[in-house]
Amino acid sequence: MSPKTGTNVDQKPSHGSRIFYAVAGTAVTPLISLATAPILAQTLGVEGRGTLAAGMAPMLFAVAVGALGMPEALTFYVARQARGARRAVRRAFGILTLLGAVAAALVALSAPILADGNTEVEQLIMLTAILTIPTFWASIPNSILAGTHAWKRSALMDFALSALRLILLSALAMSGLLVPLTATVVMLGIPLLKGLLTVPYLIEYRRGYRNATAKRVRLFSYGSRLWVGSLAGVVLLRLDQLLMIPLAGPAQLGLYAVAVSLGEVPAVLAGAVRNVVFSSDAGSSQDREHTDRLQQTARLTSAAAGLASIGIGVLLPWAIPVLFGASFGAAVAVTWVILAGVTLGTAGSVAGAGLSARGRPGLRSWGMVIGAIANTAVLLMAVPTLGAMGAALSTLVGNVVAGTMNVVWLRAHFGMGIRGFYGLRSRDIQLVLKTLVRQTGKKKVHAFSN
Repeated sequence: MSPKTGTNVDQKPSHGSRIFYAVAGTAVTPLISLATAPILAQTLGVEGRGTLAAGMAPMLFAVAVGALGMPEALTFYVARQARGARRAVRRAFGILTLLGAVAAALVALSAPILADGNTEVEQLIMLTAILTIPTFWASIPNSILAGTHAWKRSALMDFALSALRLILLSALAMSGLLVPLTATVVMLGIPLLKGLLTVPYLIEYRRGYRNATAKRVRLFSYGSRLWVGSLAGVVLLRLDQLLMIPLAGPAQLGLYAVAVSLGEVPAVLAGAVRNVVFSSDAGSSQDREHTDRLQQTARLTSAAAGLASIGIGVLLPWAIPVLFGASFGAAVAVTWVILAGVTLGTAGSVAGAGLSARGRPGLRSWGMVIGAIANTAVLLMAVPTLGAMGAALSTLVGNVVAGTMNVVWLRAHFGMGIRGFYGLRSRDIQLVLKTLVRQTGKKKVHAFSN
């Protein structure tokens, strides 16, 4: 969709279409990871895989924490077509440059501490510090894509770049050049390439998009309320890998990194749906129809995540030893726990997007903070004795607590029933069947036409 047509209601894609392309685009990266993860594991080994994860973790942590919610705030105001949204792009660039410089310095300073005497890990952390500011910049065009609902364009780029990552890692492995350093360059370089490819769309948006509402852009006000939650979310997602080497050693981190790469595949579905709910609900009125749609989306997404988790879980006892090697066998049970945490937290994750879209990112942040506290408590108690399994248990507890809090906030402040977010209704199944019939019918018509 061209940015110039973003205000034309008749040409807007449907909610289902947005979810389809968002899921397709977001899912392709972890699906390709199912191919790249065995390559990394078998080529690098348990300790080498742990070294790679330890080298990237500080930078990923800093990027998620240091942006102060600016990318999400920009998406929110672009989706609302707020007055001054186009000018806010330049302001966001300046702010993210300053924040990126601070984050890069902190990543570099943390290297000797977090590497714990491991020279290779310390060198990787220093390398990622250099890439921190460009990674901050790359978030701006992604915010514009999400805010203008350009999910199809984003999906096509994600597919092409994920395929490129697979090709590069395969070529490095076959040539004997795949080591933690080259893997880091490929893993962190691909997102930067997407940012570069999206620059023409960003320029097009700046020149042609019409702001339709009187809502004023306040990046820091919205971003700061969301940032607390982002900080807590990073604790939920990244703190475990950041502390694994000091608490349990690189071998346990290697097992956990493989388990996370498999266990979080269903989370991609929730993440994609969450992004669409955020941008769609931010740009629409908040009536009863949108409440029902939010709850139904949460129920269907949970069901899909549950089915995906069961499918992955059944294959794990065979897939991990065969694809990753017998030394990764202990990752099977760890992955099961992560799959359970993702499934149980999916409804709350979608509910959190509904809170942010309704202008209450602070409530979502408080839920994330409570979940992060629970996660950290379990992490510090369990990892020294249980290793990777302890980290998986902390993730499960954190996901369930944070997600449940989002649902409770929606009940308390918007009157949405808690039960509406869980289980399946007959109308949910009817909707899925109607959609399948409609899509099948379209294909038949196309076949006759051809």
